[in-house]
Amino acid sequence: MKKASRNQRIAAIHMGKKQLGLDEDIYRDLLEQVTGKRSAKDMTDDDLVKVLQHMEKLGFSKKEFGHKPSVTLSKAQLINKIEALLADMGKHWNYAHGCARKMFKKDQVQFCTEYELWKVVAALEINKKRKSKDG
Repeated sequence: MKKASRNQRIAAIHMGKKQLGLDEDIYRDLLEQVTGKRSAKDMTDDDLVKVLQHMEKLGFSKKEFGHKPSVTLSKAQLINKIEALLADMGKHWNYAHGCARKMFKKDQVQFCTEYELWKVVAALEINKKRKSKDG
């Protein structure tokens, strides 16, 4: 079993926030209570694990968030960007695969060309901005 990446842990924390129904203030207070930091991006890997363990005690059930696809070096930065956007939005890798299917009729995101990956990144950025405006 591969060790969870930092972005996967952050994505899990965001999923926990959503699953536990925490509003932004309560979420930030929880982070600060557990680690002394109010943002997951400022935490060490150990801090992220502590937050996840605390959320599990509160009733969060961790799900499998999928694994980062293996790609050629030329696509790696785009895949990293997609991973970061998914983590920010609390989305599973299946969400990115769904984007690839809908936009380009590709079964999985790693089958996209570099140009298509840029389009997936753009779509995720737009979705993230739209969601942040909706509150």
